[in-house]
Amino acid sequence: MLDIANNMSSAAWPDVQSTKLDAARRQLETAISMLFSGGDAISTHTLAFAAFGILKDVAAHRGANSVLAAAAALAAAGKKGEFWKGFNRAGNFFKHADRDPDAVLVGMPEEENEALISIALAIYDGLGCIKSTELQTFSLWWSCINFQGVDDVEEPFMSWLSANQGRLHADTRNELLELGQELLHLLKNKPAPASGRSDA
Repeated sequence: MLDIANNMSSAAWPDVQSTKLDAARRQLETAISMLFSGGDAISTHTLAFAAFGILKDVAAHRGANSVLAAAAALAAAGKKGEFWKGFNRAGNFFKHADRDPDAVLVGMPEEENEALISIALAIYDGLGCIKSTELQTFSLWWSCINFQGVDDVEEPFMSWLSANQGRLHADTRNELLELGQELLHLLKNKPAPASGRSDA
């Protein structure tokens, strides 16, 4: 058994290279895909919290205090301490079991996942990172359902927004997540921009 473990670890992911920011991006991409598709809430939270931790540490290391301040400002007004405490409580609960292996977590609303992803993306943006389709989709969706302004938008998003204005007032979280899934599918499958090259 030990030989098998050693062989697995020595040959594991031989061609994979990743920076911390790459890892955070990929964690967020997976968390967003799981969120919109109705995936497991705990798995979604674990990925989003891990990405948030990486991004927060990178921002702190770079001295990007304004980035961290902007992210903190997204927390519920007047309840910032409770907001962060709730995230840390759930994130650490799903991460560690050394002190409380038999503990039970109660009272974590699934809506915290959306808020956590939005804050992680605020830091990601502030660090000047390029957004993938998943990250762009979440940012657009989050702005729409919170009726915030959206800049630098283009097709097919504008047509989608026009067609779904009424659905942004949906009464249930599941309906809003379904909108996000539809938008993600639309943006991932949009035609590539023309290169401008002519064979004539």
